[in-house]
Amino acid sequence: MIVRQGTARDWPGTGRLRGWLVLPLALCLSLGGCGISRQILYSPDPVSATEPAWIGPAPQSVDVRTSDGLVLEGLYWPASKGSNDDIIIFFHGRNWTLNRSGRSAQYLAGDDMAVLVASYRGFSGNAGHPSERGLLRDAAAFIETARSLAGPKARVWLIGHSIGAAVAMHAAAQDGHVNGVIAMSSFVRVQESAPRIARAFIPDDWDNLAALESLSIPLIVIQGGLDRFIAPDSGDTLFSAYHGPSSLVMGVNARHNPDMEVLAPWLHQAISTMRSGSLESLPHPPAGWVEKVRRP
Repeated sequence: MIVRQGTARDWPGTGRLRGWLVLPLALCLSLGGCGISRQILYSPDPVSATEPAWIGPAPQSVDVRTSDGLVLEGLYWPASKGSNDDIIIFFHGRNWTLNRSGRSAQYLAGDDMAVLVASYRGFSGNAGHPSERGLLRDAAAFIETARSLAGPKARVWLIGHSIGAAVAMHAAAQDGHVNGVIAMSSFVRVQESAPRIARAFIPDDWDNLAALESLSIPLIVIQGGLDRFIAPDSGDTLFSAYHGPSSLVMGVNARHNPDMEVLAPWLHQAISTMRSGSLESLPHPPAGWVEKVRRP
């Protein structure tokens, strides 16, 4: 059963900002370098931003080892009360750093949920170079670490933003035992964010529809109505293609980077609902956000 709260035409949207993917085409043509185009695709900042002024206790630093031997830094907040059975892994997007990601994810830390902030190869001082295959190895390592931190009753929840949303969906499909995914500001396929002439030169697929084919866990898709980087119908496409419990939530005046201080309390409530494997009792989103459609 699908519970509809609105339709696509009820919601504002803007065109995609495609210019950032034009340069890889020129570079591949002139230099033959897909390694260079990956640098443009992911735009990894090799130096982590200055440590934020945390709103609460500072996170612990954790080292995470990947299957190919890289050591990545992560940030970890244990649950402040009770057990760490529920643990959220937060995957950031293009051009972000670990500390910038932590600044957003800190609002997710709470009494009954632990939070682990992931980083990627080539980002924030980590060794290596980003690629789709590499980032999925990184995600697998963070999932393994999360289970180790949470213990034998671990419930693992993945939250990803932009390219991080693709990492979350693909990592959940690859792992097979993740409990739920929240995808924020997610494209359908990364090539579709580029001009047609450039699509053949984008070296990684990030086909989120393919990832969803392997999932049946609860999925919440969150999209900003004023997002200039993601096609305005991306959320509708992802929701329509998925057959498991799912919800599509729109921030009417939200842009590409959602306000986590506003969303985090609702995300906690949403995850509590997702524990049952259903979205039947999903609470109303906060002011400024509207649930467009739900498949409980």
